Amino acid sequence: ILMTLVVRHYATARGFVAKPKSDRWHKRPTAMMGGVAIFLATIIMYALFVPPTRDSLALMGGSTFLFLVGLVDDIINIKPYQKLIGQLIGAAILVSFGLTLPITGYALVDIWITTFWIIGITNAINLLDNMDGLAAGISAIASIALGISFAVNGQMTELAFVAVFVGALIGFLVFNFNPASIFMGDCGSMFVGFLLAGSV
Repeated sequence: ILMTLVVRHYATARGFVAKPKSDRWHKRPTAMMGGVAIFLATIIMYALFVPPTRDSLALMGGSTFLFLVGLVDDIINIKPYQKLIGQLIGAAILVSFGLTLPITGYALVDIWITTFWIIGITNAINLLDNMDGLAAGISAIASIALGISFAVNGQMTELAFVAVFVGALIGFLVFNFNPASIFMGDCGSMFVGFLLAGSV
């Protein structure tokens, strides 16, 4: 919540605002860069409260890279194929650490499925970010369900990781519910979508 307040003030003062458009629901200029608050809150709480593991560090590294890609897009509007390249690099980071979905038992097939999954979920969250509270709300609900699954299976480190993420999303949602006073922007939707996809 505090991080979002600071980012909202900075974005408004610096002119990082989304102007009303036909494909958006807001009717007045609204601060962008809410993803910076989500990212910083997640990173700081992760460092303070989550025991680091090889897998979680790889996921945070890939998510941070996607955050930076989204931030560049928010500032200078890069092309869709450039964002896709960034997503492929992020997926490659996870795959290189052996973080693949063990679905078929064939390594190459599982790598392609994992890459498709990560890029698909990342872009799904990105596309959902056009209505107040939708992207962050859906991501929070999905993350809570994931956290319950971790708790049931006794995966306490993974639960702590997801709990930190949920906390960051809910803190942002305080200001993103209708009428939203701040949007997460691509830096937020790319980070949130990638982290959510990689947490499964």
